[in-house]
Amino acid sequence: MKQLFVLSLLVVFFTATVCAQTGSSGIFRTAKDFMSGNLEFAIQCDSQSHKIKPDVLFKRNRVIVKHEGKTYKIDKGSVYAVRYCSGAVQRIYQKKAYLMVNPGEDILLYKVATLSMGKGQPAETTWYFSKDAAWPIQPLTISNLVGAFPDNHAFHDAVIAEFKTDKELTLYDNAHKMMRINRLYGNTKKQ
Repeated sequence: MKQLFVLSLLVVFFTATVCAQTGSSGIFRTAKDFMSGNLEFAIQCDSQSHKIKPDVLFKRNRVIVKHEGKTYKIDKGSVYAVRYCSGAVQRIYQKKAYLMVNPGEDILLYKVATLSMGKGQPAETTWYFSKDAAWPIQPLTISNLVGAFPDNHAFHDAVIAEFKTDKELTLYDNAHKMMRINRLYGNTKKQ
């Protein structure tokens, strides 16, 4: 329960940080656009508005953008990510949406919340990662994380020493204001 509370605080922190830095919304067509901050259909959230719907019922293959009075229907395959005025960034990968938890870091973490099916059941969160913005998304496990960096043996050793379970991979490093795996990665890529 405590981890869920800390996780919720992290999402709010990252959302506020991204929104405070940019104050804009729109879509990123490519990973390169995302890394450079190049938004298409961009607006300034404090003075303009538009609507972006990446998962419209019965139109799951399209992102619908209402921008400057016009509606655009964009194939999900040609959209890398959507940034909302809330600051949230949602990556579209294989036509599915993944909420990006740490958009400014090297190893990107994503989460997908699945609604509970029964009364009183909590929503289930599944975690994913990509080793950089252009890399495919895969489940966040110790094995997958180590496998993503085959030549960085110092990182392998640090991950195996630091994390005992896959759930621990989502820990946040308060002292350094970043996800713990990115702190370890930063320390090992210098070697």
